[in-house]
Amino acid sequence: MPARVRTVNDIPLTPADPASPIPLYHQIYMDLLNLIQTNQLLPDDLMPPEMELMKVYNVSRQTLRDAMELLEKEKLIKRTAGKGTVVLAAQNRIQFIMSQSFAMQMQTMGYKPGSKVLKLNPCVIDQKSPAKLQCKMGSPALELVRLRFANDEPIGVQYTTIVIDSMRDLAENDFNNESLYNLLLTKYRLPINQIDYAVSAVTADPWHQVLLKLEKAEPLLLIQTLTYLDNGSPIEVTASFYRADRFEFTNSQKF
Repeated sequence: MPARVRTVNDIPLTPADPASPIPLYHQIYMDLLNLIQTNQLLPDDLMPPEMELMKVYNVSRQTLRDAMELLEKEKLIKRTAGKGTVVLAAQNRIQFIMSQSFAMQMQTMGYKPGSKVLKLNPCVIDQKSPAKLQCKMGSPALELVRLRFANDEPIGVQYTTIVIDSMRDLAENDFNNESLYNLLLTKYRLPINQIDYAVSAVTADPWHQVLLKLEKAEPLLLIQTLTYLDNGSPIEVTASFYRADRFEFTNSQKF
């Protein structure tokens, strides 16, 4: 027996936006995934009938079923003919992505995170852009440079280039306080599917020595990330230079 019978009136569903470049079924998938991950839909909840969900999302039966099929493949729901759809225990896809953010890394290490925007520049992907994004040549983008703090001490510098085709107002957000990953997942509901990492050691150049208040050319940890959407399209490249004596990188995923 389900723990609760849910209705469309007591679940904060977000209607699909037909003007968005994100496919309708994936907008629904991300909306329901977020509700499950944030415990607004709990294990054993019986979800509303398909017809009611179709009306709220304003989509066809097939579009809704495509979204539900994704959730079922990830073992987040169980559909039974004649009985309906029951929520299962949440997997941690969103939590894993968020755990890779600077703020979460700092909190894991017991530090209070902080940021200062050094550069926020709208641009276009061209030959000077990161090589991994040049397949998006001509696309509108944003260059974001932030000085990162741990307990008010400068600990790193992050250089981000992100394609903003589907989020032209991204620059209007307060990146002194906002997490980029959190915005992508919650405000813009982008279907992030993969984040690649490359970790190496470098020596601080004079610019980074000044920013990080180093007395000499000390070792830095360079973490380069490349973020992909579920269609395989790269959307964001970041190069982060962290003080090797203050920062450690952790990366753990369990589904």
